[in-house]
Amino acid sequence: VAVNGFFVAAEFALVGARRTQLEPLAAGGNAEAALARDMLGDLDRYIAAAQLGITLASLALGWVGESAIAGLVEPPIEYGLEALLGSLSVSEEIALVVSHGIGVAVSFFVITTLHIVLGEQAPKVMAIRAPEQVALWIARPLAVFNTVFAVFIRFLDWATSLVLRLIGVREPAGGHTKVHSAEELRMLVEESGEAGALDQEEQAMLLNVFTFADRPAYQAMIPRTEMLTIDHDATLHEFVELFAASGHTRYPVLGPAGIDDVQGVVSAKELLLLVRGGALDDASPITPLIKPAFFTPESKRVGDLLQEMRASNTRLAVLIDEYGGVAGIVTLEDLIEQIIGDLSDDYAPDTQELTTIDEHTSVVEGQVRIEDVNDELDLALPSGEYETLAGFILEQLGRLPQPGDAVHYKNARLTVLEMQGPRIRRVEVTKG
Repeated sequence: VAVNGFFVAAEFALVGARRTQLEPLAAGGNAEAALARDMLGDLDRYIAAAQLGITLASLALGWVGESAIAGLVEPPIEYGLEALLGSLSVSEEIALVVSHGIGVAVSFFVITTLHIVLGEQAPKVMAIRAPEQVALWIARPLAVFNTVFAVFIRFLDWATSLVLRLIGVREPAGGHTKVHSAEELRMLVEESGEAGALDQEEQAMLLNVFTFADRPAYQAMIPRTEMLTIDHDATLHEFVELFAASGHTRYPVLGPAGIDDVQGVVSAKELLLLVRGGALDDASPITPLIKPAFFTPESKRVGDLLQEMRASNTRLAVLIDEYGGVAGIVTLEDLIEQIIGDLSDDYAPDTQELTTIDEHTSVVEGQVRIEDVNDELDLALPSGEYETLAGFILEQLGRLPQPGDAVHYKNARLTVLEMQGPRIRRVEVTKG
């Protein structure tokens, strides 16, 4: 029973063990970890070895176990039956037959119970719960067994492969290496978060990775209505005033035609370095320092855009809509925030998109995306031909709102608090 349990534990430990858990131990000089890691590279062979061990142990148990247990239980049963049946004038031969039958049944029950509990179930559960630890325990004995019975094990491995090929099952290109799809990895992250292995922020960051690359760029952009720009004929003095008021590090430069005539980008860092070196004065035009702008469609996938911006060493991209107009701008910081959350610009003033007033009330910036509002406030606002909370309110009202106008949707009331021209600036969200 113990030998059978050993090989069962070995099989399940090798199937469940992760190479990533064994590698650090092997690198630290643990010989058993190195041996177990190598076994994972030839898993079919060692599974065949474990199966051979299980089969031999089971045959031996059936051959020896029944007679051994029966020899222990039959004498007391026979004695008891002789006493009981003797009083009933039953022959000794009948008593022997009955006692033998009962002894066989009892021994079968005992052997089956021991085999299932100690030889199968307990080793399996132990190996499933701690596969790497069990793999360390069984590695060296299993390696010795594999060496002693190498010929038989190779034959079993070959025969198994032949049968699988005959029924059309091929070995995957990566062998038995566990490769997870993106969906499986996402589920693993969610399960780890539910189990407490990841905190809420870590879980959110990892989940963002799976949706990051496929998002359209316009979901991360600063819309044209919020772009801070500077005219192409502005002076250094005008630029410094803009920088002092806003604190951004890069600004689109507009030509005479306005917002749809982006002629390039100017960097605050470059200008300030030149000022420090005395190369510019307040009256100097910014024109010589304008760099070419990086234009891209607003529908481009964020993953592709990030690669292109890194390849071209660009930190700001101008997004173009389907009509050729400027839809907005996006920076590397905006793209990174799609994964790790909001970052503070080194110079930009601190603004908070969502402020919690109490457990039922929050104040939200109008440009916050609908999905973010739903996630943060546990709402179920629908998606549509809009991306932001302001867009949802505009669609519901069918007109430009005034401060105090409200929209009701299911258990939420959305009240416009502040307008900035035609733009919804702030919204009070009340639940319940």
